[in-house]
This record gives sequence, structure tokens and C-alpha cells, in this order.
Amino acid sequence: MIYGIVNQCLAALRREPFERSEMVSQLLFGETFSVYEQYKGWLRVSVAHDSYEGWLDSKLCLMLNAEDNDWLKSFGYEKCATRAFNAQRVGDKYPIKLCPGSSLFHFNTDMGEFKFPNETYKIYSVPFDSDEGTILENISKIAVNYINSPYLWGGRSPYGVDCSGLVQVVFKSIGYKLPRDASQQVKEGTTVDFVNLTQAGDLAFFDNEDGNITHVGIVLPNGEIIHSSGFVRIDKLDQQGIFCVKTQTYSHKLRIIKRVL
Repeated sequence: MIYGIVNQCLAALRREPFERSEMVSQLLFGETFSVYEQYKGWLRVSVAHDSYEGWLDSKLCLMLNAEDNDWLKSFGYEKCATRAFNAQRVGDKYPIKLCPGSSLFHFNTDMGEFKFPNETYKIYSVPFDSDEGTILENISKIAVNYINSPYLWGGRSPYGVDCSGLVQVVFKSIGYKLPRDASQQVKEGTTVDFVNLTQAGDLAFFDNEDGNITHVGIVLPNGEIIHSSGFVRIDKLDQQGIFCVKTQTYSHKLRIIKRVL
């Protein structure tokens, strides 16, 4: 088996092996994958953390053998950045700007560095927020960092993120793995029967006229929800759905609330 790791800030995962093909997701710096097929500089991959499949431009990643892949995991679970930061590969002239959600392997706080096989990166700004507070408090704190990020189909970064991408990356930041799409995420956790019984960090799912799950957001305290719809925003949540105070209308119809933590 051939493996790989993304060594750029972002890498588009596409439906077909062409630049014009639909972007179905993104991989962030440090995320790993298995390679199942190669075609004209493109790789058909399965992403390690969620088994999502698609085509990846080989110029955006570093290939690994089985020994390299095992070495990455030998130090335990990777650290996950919770804020944007700069890092520079030792030997390079220029730094790279990295997104929250990036995976940092063999992170050494004292040295201010992390490693890939045969590569060392120095950090030049702090990649982590303070982890003081409870997990539920940290979910809210991390999620609001994405406020006003534009909606982007398949996106998983502050520069463009879709509804399920926002949920997945925020939960990754606290060490909890979720599937990629809302239709998959809804199968996780246990049901919360009423909105007034929710807690911060619960996931609210919304359906269309055909009953298909099409949207997801993260419940916040005080009857609010953060979600990506046009841009990442905070709206009101009640038993009917998402209510936009600005337009005085409901934008999404509530289907179910799940507790995954």
C-alpha cells in the first residue's frame, strides 16, 4: 500500500482527476491518506480520518511508504491546530501559512517544531488556543473563530467552508472524529428529544422537502446555533428550525438533534 500526507495549506479532493472537476472535500496540511490508483499526476485516495474518497493532485502532497506512515503515528495522536499560524520547513526560504485543523505530528513544544518523515518544520506563531475550560466550552470557542468565513462547497477552512466541513473540523480540533457529510454525521451519537434539552456541542440536522438531511450546525448556549449558510453565522434555533433575526424568517427546517459527546 502507498500512503501520502498533504504538505500544502489546502488540497482539493475532486470527484474526477481533473482541475475542472467538482471539489467534494479538502484535505488540510498534515492529513494523511491511502492511494488506490494513479492517473496522469492524480491520485485516487481514501482519507485516513474519515475514509472519504476522491482524486488529489500529486503536487500537493508527499508520498509515504508503510514505514513512514507508521512513524507518523508512533508518537501517538497528532496535535491539531486550532488557529491559523505560520511554519517553515527547515532548509526552505519562505514560510507556509497554515489553517486551523492542520495536523502536526511529533510536535515538540519546547523546540517549537513538528516533523514529517525526513522533514522538520519550525513554528513562528502559536498554533493552539488555550485549552482551559471544558470540552463543550472549547467547542464554542473554536467554532466562533470561523464566523464570517464564506460558504464553499467541499470547503474545510476559514477561507471557505461548508456546513458539515465546519462541524467536522471543529470536532477534529478537540480530538473527536466525525464523518465528512451531514448525511453521515446524523448517524452518530444519541437523539436529544427537545431543543430546550440541548447543550453546547450538540449537532442539529435539517432536511429538505424530500426528507433528506441537507444541513447541519453546532448548537451554542442560549438557544443559538452556528452554521455555514452563505457564510458562517450565528442564528436562533427552536423546535421549528433556524430563525434568522435579521430577515425574520426560518431558513432551515429542523429534523433531529444528536449528542455526540
